[in-house]
Amino acid sequence: MKINYSLALVLFLSVLFSCEKNTCTDDCNLITNVLEIDSAKLNRKVLVIGLDGVRSDAMQQNSSPFLHSLSVANEVYYTASHGVELITYSGPNWSSILTGVHYAKHQVDDNSFANPNYCAYPTFFEYIEGVDSTINTASIVNWTPINTHILSSVTDFAPQAAINDLEVYEQAQSLLINAAPLDADLVFLHFDELDAAGHSYGFSLEVPEYAATLNALDGYVENLYHTIEAKRLTGEDWLFMVVSDHGGDGTGHGDASNPYINQTIFFAQHPSLDFKSQHNSNQTDLAPTIIDFLGISSSVFDCKTDGISLLEE
Repeated sequence: MKINYSLALVLFLSVLFSCEKNTCTDDCNLITNVLEIDSAKLNRKVLVIGLDGVRSDAMQQNSSPFLHSLSVANEVYYTASHGVELITYSGPNWSSILTGVHYAKHQVDDNSFANPNYCAYPTFFEYIEGVDSTINTASIVNWTPINTHILSSVTDFAPQAAINDLEVYEQAQSLLINAAPLDADLVFLHFDELDAAGHSYGFSLEVPEYAATLNALDGYVENLYHTIEAKRLTGEDWLFMVVSDHGGDGTGHGDASNPYINQTIFFAQHPSLDFKSQHNSNQTDLAPTIIDFLGISSSVFDCKTDGISLLEE
């Protein structure tokens, strides 16, 4: 059943996202927010796996056999030329992934998060929680600034203690299999050790440390995918996504003109939905895809976002 909310909920997002900063509003807040909710789709669930520092050409059979096999599956959107932000640091890119807008709007242009504008351009978690606060959201990350600066205040479970990639994986499996500490509907994960291997040794499959770390991450992703598949067999409707923030070359990723850096990977997998396979995705497309999958349509979000949903109509 689709519910159409108009004037009665015109101001709910502006109230929800209000704060003391004078940058909290923009022209999009001046429009009437027409909110449509497909209540049947709100029962859907999402897992987003963030892999920091994936160089696209490393997605090979010998280094990442599971992800390589998933990239050629019929029911998946995959690109090895996913566009990253012109500022190729992690802060701007994870901010764009989570808000659905480019850094010129969210104003995160480095890893210091000195003056973010999440108030005017909130994360997709806030839009979803604003529609239905009973949706359980979680974020488990290795790189703690994602939770401390972006998601902790809007997510039901977002631990801020420093943990390694294995602990991210183990906590995620506990969350998904044992519903501990909550039965999550929307889960974001972040693995950071591939980026660390790249900075320490080099972003290349020719570098043993980088290749070995990617292979370990591939195993985590495969096991998480099988967990989602098992949940699908019980009737749960999950969208499975994998995204990276940037690639790398040598031991860095600062050259925005380098295709090894400014292009990375993006996966979206669902057993029965079609994706816009001809569209070349960028960081701002993940948020509108998730909101679309959950059956939410907001004229304010549509006005603000720089991305598009990858789901076919």
